[in-house]
Amino acid sequence: MYICILKEHSYCLKRTVQSTIIPVMSKINILGINSSPHKDGATVSLLKTVLNGAKKVGAATEIIHLYDFNIKPAPGNYSVDPKTEIVAKMPKDDMQKLYPKIIKADGLVLATPNYWANMSGVMKNFIDRLTPLENEGFKLERKIAAFIAVSKENEGGTEMAAMSMVSALGQMGVCIPPNGIMWHPGKWVRTEGADKSWAFTDAPEVGQTMVKLAQFFRN
Repeated sequence: MYICILKEHSYCLKRTVQSTIIPVMSKINILGINSSPHKDGATVSLLKTVLNGAKKVGAATEIIHLYDFNIKPAPGNYSVDPKTEIVAKMPKDDMQKLYPKIIKADGLVLATPNYWANMSGVMKNFIDRLTPLENEGFKLERKIAAFIAVSKENEGGTEMAAMSMVSALGQMGVCIPPNGIMWHPGKWVRTEGADKSWAFTDAPEVGQTMVKLAQFFRN
């Protein structure tokens, strides 16, 4: 897993990286993955906030609503014969439509509601079906990825839902930007005052940083 850190004041990538990014001909493509059944709820709202930040610095964005797609559970090919854990051997369902979009994307934003301290079932199903991309040439390696988990109430477990996505995608080689693991609700009290939701405060900058990192890796 790459923990990519690109901010003005510190971290593992020097500040000079920002000034050496060279514009590319094609737009950076950031793909949002919504695993909530609701298209107008808090999960999508936070997802859109990240994507709007990416748009402001020139990215093309799209949201995939997983509930609109018929995606079957992973068939478990890897445990039988790893050579069969490839896209061509996967079920002929709607995930086949999504594989090209995922491969083309420079970045992914995975957004889930908190269901019993974990990601939603459709998100887990989606992540399981990414295994052929990891197994067949590490196609997710060095893609930029951010993660969102949202709960209606602050009943706990939302950070666990976020980290359950991180643990899988991290093994697949994605690069996580600063503040790229977000959960809501979550009040943030700091010297300058209090933010009702630190995730919504950070989200636009996360989107912008994803684009900068994607440009860095392209060059």
